[in-house]
Amino acid sequence: MSEIEDLVKELSKRLEERAKNVINPQEVTVTITDTNIDDVIAKNNVVFIDCWAPWCAPCHLYEPIFKKIAEKYKDKAVFGRLNVDENPKTADKYGVMNIPTTLIFVKGKLVDQIVGAVEEEMLEEYVRKYTNA
Repeated sequence: MSEIEDLVKELSKRLEERAKNVINPQEVTVTITDTNIDDVIAKNNVVFIDCWAPWCAPCHLYEPIFKKIAEKYKDKAVFGRLNVDENPKTADKYGVMNIPTTLIFVKGKLVDQIVGAVEEEMLEEYVRKYTNA
């Protein structure tokens, strides 16, 4: 193969990879589980975790709000989502009785929580408070 053909092949490969990211953009939230939560909390200064379940209507209303704020503040904190049906140990450990509940961790410690599907402005206030944004 000629040098030009090699370059064309390489460019095609790179463009294809970029196209995948445009078609399937990177998820702004991390999937939190009973097995990875401690690691996520330990390795990040500020973590917001949305506790939800597939059958919960308010959870589905809150999800786009949570993801919008996650996108806006992705450089200031880590945003994760925990399915409480699949991860009951974590829900029990942190006393999650109602969903959606947003758990807020700073430097490895649970410092606050938001119970219920809150408006974008209220969630953003909490993010600013704990990230000094």
